[in-house]
Amino acid sequence: MGFHCSQHQCFDCEQKTADAGGLIFRCRWCERGYCEDCLDFEKTELIGENLKEYELLQYPSVTQAYYISCPACTEHHAAHPDEKTFCANQAAEIDAKYQIMLDEQEASEASMTADKEMHKSLVPTPSDTQSLTDASTIDDSAVATPYFGIEEGSRSSKRKRKAAPSSFKLDMISLDDPGLPASPREQVEINSSPTTRAKRKVSPEPKKIKSSSKRFRRSAPS
Repeated sequence: MGFHCSQHQCFDCEQKTADAGGLIFRCRWCERGYCEDCLDFEKTELIGENLKEYELLQYPSVTQAYYISCPACTEHHAAHPDEKTFCANQAAEIDAKYQIMLDEQEASEASMTADKEMHKSLVPTPSDTQSLTDASTIDDSAVATPYFGIEEGSRSSKRKRKAAPSSFKLDMISLDDPGLPASPREQVEINSSPTTRAKRKVSPEPKKIKSSSKRFRRSAPS
């Protein structure tokens, strides 16, 4: 016959944990457990979701249990003061061990934090003006573009000439001002513009002057 823990069912109505709403109030000092309907809360001392002695053993809390000092133990301690003193001494000893565990955990966390800070101070970090790589970094998101010695001014001027529209080029040169000197490149742009080609079609052709050599020959004396 297997062992069955009595704290997994109500001592009065004998309902299991699942039948009692999923929670049994378990006593710290005895084997009894009670459901919410059968527990006398006026004679009960509530402790918590877990016991310190369980935490010392690294046992986690469970959602099916809440720990108390049950009404039967409260009445028994009132009738037997020596047993109440024994339970109080046990609780004080557990509290002392629990405090030592907390102090050790805090010291361990402080030591780990100090080691991390020391490690950060020993690792060299590049300054903002010096970089260990030519690629993009967190401080500089620009993409590293290869540079082959092309002058910056020539590259920018080419971009400007390519990006400028034809109307902008015509506005820079006045076609109505015949006295404005034009460079060979500008002259080609003027001759190739639509306005210049239209003017060539409209402008009349010069009249041909007939030669008067025949008339002179007739009037000349023989």
